[in-house]
Amino acid sequence: MKLDDMIEFSTEKTIAKILHESEKVKSIFLCMNEGQKDLQESVDCKIAILVYSGSGSVFTNGEEKEIAEKDLVLFERDEPRTLKAKTKLTAVVTFIKK
Repeated sequence: MKLDDMIEFSTEKTIAKILHESEKVKSIFLCMNEGQKDLQESVDCKIAILVYSGSGSVFTNGEEKEIAEKDLVLFERDEPRTLKAKTKLTAVVTFIKK
């Protein structure tokens, strides 16, 4: 499976394609247009975000950090978070459930 073949953007919403799903782990390929936000509702699990292409920022605990291609961001369970695309952004996002 080539991630480049899975890239698809929508002006209405982020696009999420499941890469793997088991009882405890779910990995998706997330495609976001400029200005779109995601992951706000996922505080009940740990998350790892690997930016595949593009740039954006993550917000957590009142702080904003810039992210770009090849960056890896980790969030603990119950840690508030938001991912925002500054340019067209793609990322592999892994959710580790309780």
